[in-house]
Parts: sequence; structure tokens; C-alpha cells
Amino acid sequence: MFKRLKQKSNDQGTAQSSRNIALLLLAATLVFVSFSLFSSVLTWILLLVACGAVIRGAIYYNYYKHLPSIRTLNLLALLSILGLIYSALSAGLLFGMVNLLILACALKLMQMRSQKDVYQLVISLFFLIGCGFIFNQSIGFSLFYALLCLTLLLSLACYHAPSIRIQKQLKTISILSLQALPIGLLMFLVLPQLSPLWHTPKADGAQTGLSEQITPGDIARLSQSSELAFRATFEDTPPVIQQLYWRAIVMEDFDGKTWKVHGYRKKMRELQLKIKQQFKPILTGSFFNYEVIAEPTYQPWLYALDIAVPADPKSSRNIMQSSDFLLFSQQPLANKYQYAVRSYPKALASQTLSVTDKKINLSLPANGNNRTREWVNKLRAQFRNNNDFVDAVLRHFVDNPFVYTLRPEIMLVDPVDRFLFDNQAGFCSHYASALAYALRLGGIPARIVTGYQGGELVKNPGESPYMSIYQYDAHAWVETWGDKTGWQRIDPTALVSPDRIEFGLRQAMQEEGSFLADSPFALARLTNIAWLNNIRLFLADLDYNWSRWVLGFNSEKQRDLFKSLLGKLTPERLSMLGLGIVVTIAMLLGLFFLPHWLQNRVATTQRLYLKALSAFEKEGTQRATWQGPSAFNQQINEQYPTKVSDPFTHITQLYLRLTYQNKLDTDSSILSVKQCHRMMRRYLALLKSELLKN
Repeated sequence: MFKRLKQKSNDQGTAQSSRNIALLLLAATLVFVSFSLFSSVLTWILLLVACGAVIRGAIYYNYYKHLPSIRTLNLLALLSILGLIYSALSAGLLFGMVNLLILACALKLMQMRSQKDVYQLVISLFFLIGCGFIFNQSIGFSLFYALLCLTLLLSLACYHAPSIRIQKQLKTISILSLQALPIGLLMFLVLPQLSPLWHTPKADGAQTGLSEQITPGDIARLSQSSELAFRATFEDTPPVIQQLYWRAIVMEDFDGKTWKVHGYRKKMRELQLKIKQQFKPILTGSFFNYEVIAEPTYQPWLYALDIAVPADPKSSRNIMQSSDFLLFSQQPLANKYQYAVRSYPKALASQTLSVTDKKINLSLPANGNNRTREWVNKLRAQFRNNNDFVDAVLRHFVDNPFVYTLRPEIMLVDPVDRFLFDNQAGFCSHYASALAYALRLGGIPARIVTGYQGGELVKNPGESPYMSIYQYDAHAWVETWGDKTGWQRIDPTALVSPDRIEFGLRQAMQEEGSFLADSPFALARLTNIAWLNNIRLFLADLDYNWSRWVLGFNSEKQRDLFKSLLGKLTPERLSMLGLGIVVTIAMLLGLFFLPHWLQNRVATTQRLYLKALSAFEKEGTQRATWQGPSAFNQQINEQYPTKVSDPFTHITQLYLRLTYQNKLDTDSSILSVKQCHRMMRRYLALLKSELLKN
């Protein structure tokens, strides 16, 4: 008896421990999902989450035995709501709702006392994980959130079956999740691809990549980053690297030190968005099509080769084009953004120059950089022809010992003077700024274009080639206007460092050794190590396919999928497709649950015997739990007449024979199983008829 009590006590302890494990798993899930949204969650709310997890951990390890009182939690909830209203009032609705949900989960974690509380927290955590996909959509985060969903299911299993070992629970949950995976994949392919119901708000400090203003040296700092900027997939052979100038932002306002997007362009873009009016450039010459997957920048600028127009209906609806030949989205890029583009590389020279454009691109600061002014005046007096003057300015970069470097000196006062005549060392933005300023001084309209140059080409057999463009490919160049030539691109960097354009920044900075010097562990620095470079390319290829085929699976691609399956999309064919999907899901569910149903189905022998017992129960005679088949048969013989007891005796004998006979017995007198079942059915029918007569 003492052993039984001890065993019972151990079982109860194990159950209570497992139930605590379930609550601890919920606490861990809340912590992980909250900190995965670190940039979008208020710091004090994260501290509340940590406090809730610490309380649950302390209770689990018996350091603390009491939950906070309801009064304490109500006061904390009131203060938290006031703090949330104050902190998130100007951050946007989505930001406030996500913080409110995390706050509610943290308070619920501290207050959990019943099964209802557990259910509420689990449902809230599932919804919170769904919110995580709004902010993080990479394959790594997707796998991480899938693991958290698995943890939530495991916590539910442990909570409802606390006596079962957690390893067995994990195995069961994993099997069920794998079984649900095909159905989930099918639903992903066929359910309508709806547009999001909200747009992710832009945080003040969240902008990444290029900005709307540039001071010489800014792009040099950006070029120390190995983060991905965007990828482009070409339908045919991509252009040669010398033509890969990815246009992003045009800067036409210069104050003597910093170039900015002109205020007139900003107002025109705001007007375009308001009245939904597209600027239509003059398109001439050959073209090529490609698809771009841009990384989130929290800015509206898009990337394209000159001169680009949207290539499909969806891109035309969501992308605007400005009069300086830029593409921009109607909303800041808070997530990866995929769009189709068609570029006309020879069309730049065919564009016109309005009076306003000419005035903007000839504007100069009132003073500063006096040596450059004097130098340009001398050149202009010597070279009256615009082409000759431009050549003379460019010769200055060739004839003097200019150096292309990622470590230029800081030039705070008269930066153009110091760069052209003193330091003569700088990055692309130094050269572009000096050239554009000199051309304007000479009466030639000029502006700076920032974007990216080059990229890493990847060719996989049987697939379209694509290019990966990273932040270290950031570049700046000059566009200048000629009365006979139209807008022309001039890149002074190509004169000083041809390797930068021909082979990329890595090759150009090989001698200086400054490529990604601030990121010593970046895989892009280790391309000379074959196996590390193979890992880098594999991860890049994985991310590309995830972005293109999973994140980029929109309504247009879904429609193309249906067309490839059905041909012409008619209501009849779509109805047949829907019916086929329902049948497929039903078959999958049948495959999953049929073995379980067959395993739990009562055997024929036992079913027939139970029917006989049920017949006696209707007559008021029920077998006691302690009675075996023989003992109950003896009771029936004593209570009922022979016409009733004899059929039941035969049923009992056949039941005992089929259930307990020696399977190795090969005696020919033993009836077959089918014969026994046939006899049991006959005696059962006779028994029921006699009971009715009785």
C-alpha cells in the first residue's frame, strides 16, 4: 500500500511538473516573439514581458509560490494603458495595436490561473506570431515563427496531458504538423491572394540605404555594408556591367556642400500621388524586361535601369514615375517589394528639357568654393564650345594624381575646392559633386544621380539569370544636358578607377584593403575561400527563390498558375478546380485518419459479443465489471430459460475460442474465423428473437 501511495504521489508530481512546463513554454514563446519585433516594441513593454517570464520561471523552480494579486495587475494594466497611449499616439495604428497585444499577453502571463486563461494566451500568441510576419518575412524568420507555433501546440498538449512525457508529446505534435503541411501548401496556392488591409508605418530612424541628400563621403560609409539592396531577374541575357547603372534618386539642389532632392520635385511627386497622374517619358530604341525584388528601406524610391516604365498592370497601378525619370512606390517599402520593369537604355538622350528643368539644373549657391569658380571661368574663356569645355574639365581628373578611396579626408569648408586642388582623393560622390558643380558654373545643366552600379550575376541551369545588388555597390554619377545630345550620363569615377566600373568595388579596393573593413565577418569579404563562398552563394540563392516564389506569389502569379492548369479560365472550369481541391483535401484527411480509425475499430468477434451483452442490458441484466464471460454465462443459465441461455452459451463459447484459442493449433476440428463469425451471427439473431418472445 505504501508503494501505491508513493507511486500515486510521483504521478501527481510528474503531472504538476508537466503542467508547469506547459506554462513555461508559453512564457518562452512570448519572450521570443516579442523580442523578434524589437524595433517595433516599446522598451518598457519588453521589460514587462521579461518580468512575466521571470515570475513564471520563479514559480516553476519553486523560488516563488504566489502570482501577483488581481488588484496589483489591474493597477499595472491601467498605468500601462496610459503609458501606451502617451508613447504610441503618433506612431500609427498598427504600431499601437501590436504593442497593446504584447502588453495584454504579458499581463495575462502574470495572471494565468485557469484553463480559460491558458486558451486566451495561446490564441493571442498565435495572432502575435501572425503580426510578426508583417515586419519580418525572410526565410529565417519564417522558420523561427514556425518553430514558435510548434512550441505553442506542444504547450497545449502538455497542458491537457500532463502525465505524458514531453518527448512523446513533441513527436506527436511534429507528426501532426507534417501531416498538415500538404494541406497548408495547397491552401496557400488556391486561396485568394488579397492585398494587405493596412500599411506598415514608417519609423523615424528606420530608413536604410540611400537618402534624399548626399554630402561627399556619405556613400563611402554606405559602401561598408554588405546588406542586400535588391535583386533583378532578367528574361533574357542581362546587359553588360558597364550599362548597369541602377537609377534611384536624382539630386538637383546644391548649397555648396550638400546635394538634395529639389523642393520642386517633391511637390510635383506629392501632386502626382494626389491626382494619380503618371509622367510619360519618350520611349525610343530597344528594350529589355526584368523583375526587381527590393529590400525594405522605409523609403518610396525604386531601382531601375534607364529609362524604365512599369511592365505589367499591377506595377502600373502601384508605381509612379516622376519627371526626372525616377520610379517610386505609392507607399514606403516596409517589406520586400516585387515589381516588373521595362527599360529603354537609349531613351535618355531623347527626353526634353523644360524651362523649369533648365533653371533648376543651373542654380548655384551664392558663394563658396572660390578657387573652383576661378578655375572654371578660365576654362570657359578658353573653351567656348560645350563639348570642349566638358572634355577640359574631365582631363583635370586624368592629368592630376586623383585617388579613388573609401577613406577620404573630411572636408568641411569649401569641399569642392579642397577636393579638386588639395586632397584629390575621394569616393564616387566627391567626383560626381565636383563635376556637376563645375559644369553648372560653366553654364551647362547638370545634376547628380545616386543609385547602384554593377551587381553579382548568378546563372543557374534552366533558370533566368538574376543579379544581386548590395549596399557596397552604391554609386553616384552625373547627368548633363547637351542641346544636340540631350541628357547624357557621365561617370568621372570611371576615369580615375576603371576597375570600379569593370569589376566592382571589391577589385577596385583590393590594393587599399578597405573593402568592408568595418564588417570583418561579412561573407562577401571571404570570396577567395571556396567553401565559404559556396555557402554564401547558396544562402543568397535560397533567399532569392524564397522572395520570388513565396513572398512574390501574388494574384497575377496565382492566375497564371490556374491558366497553366485549366487553360482558359471559365466559371465551369474554376468550379471543377474548386471541387477537385475539396476532394483532394478530403483524400488527404482520409489518408491521415483512416489508419487511426481502423486501429480503434472494434474487432468483429468482440463486436458480436458486445451486441449479445447489449441485448441482455435492454432486458435489465447487465454484466458486472468483475465478471468474466464464463461467470456471466452461468448467471444467464440460472436466470433465463433454455431457449434463451443456449444461444448465448454458444456465443460465449465461440467468443472464448476466437479470443483465447492457441494460434499455433493446427487441429482440423477448429473452425475457421469466418465460420465462427457466421455461427455467432446466427445464434445472435436467435437470441434476440427469443428475448422478444420472452
